[in-house]
Amino acid sequence: MPAKRPSNTHARQLAGTGRRARAEVTGSSTRRRLLSTRASEVNREGGFTWCPTDPSCPALPARAMFSEHAARGERTLLSASLPEQHGPTFERLPPASYTNCSACFTLGERHFNRQYASIYASRLKQMRPALIERAKLKWGADVAVKRLCELQVKEKCSVIGTLFKNMELKPSILREISEEHNLLPQPARAKYTDQLDELILEDELQRIKLEGKIDIQKLVTGAVIALFGAEQDNGKFLVEDLCTSDIPPQQQLPVSDTDRYVLLVSGLGLGGKNADSLLGLQLLIDMVTGQLGDEGEQSSAAKISRVILAGNLLSRNTQNKDSFTKAKYLTKKTQAASVEAIKMLDEILVQLSASVPVDCMPGEFDPTNYTLPQQPLHHCMFPQAVTYPTMQLVTNPYQADIDGVRFLGTAGQNVNDIFCYSSMNDHLEILEWTLKIGHLSPTAPDTLGCYPFYETDPFIIKDCPHVYFCGNAPSFKSKIVKGVEGQRLLLVTVPEFATTQKACLVNLRTLECQPVSFSAFSAEDDIGEMDISH
Repeated sequence: MPAKRPSNTHARQLAGTGRRARAEVTGSSTRRRLLSTRASEVNREGGFTWCPTDPSCPALPARAMFSEHAARGERTLLSASLPEQHGPTFERLPPASYTNCSACFTLGERHFNRQYASIYASRLKQMRPALIERAKLKWGADVAVKRLCELQVKEKCSVIGTLFKNMELKPSILREISEEHNLLPQPARAKYTDQLDELILEDELQRIKLEGKIDIQKLVTGAVIALFGAEQDNGKFLVEDLCTSDIPPQQQLPVSDTDRYVLLVSGLGLGGKNADSLLGLQLLIDMVTGQLGDEGEQSSAAKISRVILAGNLLSRNTQNKDSFTKAKYLTKKTQAASVEAIKMLDEILVQLSASVPVDCMPGEFDPTNYTLPQQPLHHCMFPQAVTYPTMQLVTNPYQADIDGVRFLGTAGQNVNDIFCYSSMNDHLEILEWTLKIGHLSPTAPDTLGCYPFYETDPFIIKDCPHVYFCGNAPSFKSKIVKGVEGQRLLLVTVPEFATTQKACLVNLRTLECQPVSFSAFSAEDDIGEMDISH
């Protein structure tokens, strides 16, 4: 039987030594012989040199791993923690008090056989007393407040009613399907305003066209306002001034000596095509749970007492519109794109709820009812997260008292709809305007779907919040607004996280707001740097 051929291993280079060693293995018996020369230079940058011929030098194993090399050097930020040494532990500050005040947005038994005229009538009835008081304060107690049927030509007075904006470019399904005109569908527009638009004021019995000192392009349908002027010979009302219900009364902000924060996040866009947002989302989760940053940032993260997810948790891409147009047998075995996105959302909520209370609001692209107010997402979709009492599924709009600070906000549908039918281009300006007219969503139900309420309009802002926010805005903006009666509140437009990689931190003690950016590497950046900044 022929003898086995000797096998030689490749010479391996020992890091930091400047020498080569060669191991020779012959037959079944293992015999290692290191051929080396003494190193002529020693690493001057804090490294080490091993000399096999020097008996005073400790022996290094032939297969030493990188972790064993790192253990011999000085400790760095990347070094593993020693078993006997433990880092500091920061206890999370729980909220002193919390009350969900969104009961008015919760629907019980639902009836869709009512007309929408009832919600306009109840809106005008509820807001008329406050507008009468504001009108008398602004124009004097001697100015008569009349109904439209009581107007006299050339007689100056004030009137109160609901605006209707007649817009030529407003989409109309009846106009599109009209066989008489044979019109082509209108192209998609960012705004539907036009110079030919008209404003009409309506009350319970009558309507009248408006002209004069009134910004037709800015105002929208559904706003209840007071006007001062007189009826003209042509039957139109000449407006000299207008008045809104302004900022409602506000509860006093509680005094606190401890900084607590609420994190506002919107537009996670799960199930979309932007993979970079997932990295930023995981960085956000690590920051909230205290697994990111140094000790200073971890101690600051422990002061986050609540996280509010303000809608659009799923991406627009999860809306499978083909399932409504294709035949059933073609989509029978097709899984909805939202299934995997909901599973991913459940895992995200588990990570957050295990560390901090979370309020989860639905949005335009989330699996719940489309009309406002949107009801909470069903708990059966989150089998893992619902086991935590800190996870709460809430409505959109959402209202709550956190440590005595009143939060009021939406997922952004109301602001986006006003943006389309008004000349206002800034989401923060629209947010402030809805506060001053005293209504969350004046364009509902005209151009924004809502439930046909009969006796009350829950979207009327009766109490001034301390923090008023809208989600899924194109950019982050914040502003402190003060009222004539001493009200002080914070307005926040929460940016869409999937595109901006930004969230917002609100200080409950000072009502200060700052963005937190989680930007990762992008192919469009010449020099990409990860930014985790406050």
